[in-house]
Amino acid sequence: MMSDNDFTIEVTRVINLIAAAIEENDTDGNIDVDINGDILNIITKDGTFVINKQSYVQEIWLSSPVTGPYHFFHDGEIWKSKAGDDLFKVLSNDLKIKIKNL
Repeated sequence: MMSDNDFTIEVTRVINLIAAAIEENDTDGNIDVDINGDILNIITKDGTFVINKQSYVQEIWLSSPVTGPYHFFHDGEIWKSKAGDDLFKVLSNDLKIKIKNL
């Protein structure tokens, strides 16, 4: 488990990375990105995706209008759900753009 400070730093990095990847790869300009504190809203024609941090359980929660809700934890290497879904792969598939963890 990460320290609270390391968790906050990591989630901020992930949110900013996702926002930057969307802005870079959404060449048609169909996706709007809004960061408000620890919450990332991604507005698409399919609906609004919401990504936020849950400090108490050290998880990133995703609400996807395409595939539903997810809770992701950091396993030491990647952010994954209990079912083994990778955060960046879920977003890439749902948004139909390439988003990868750096």
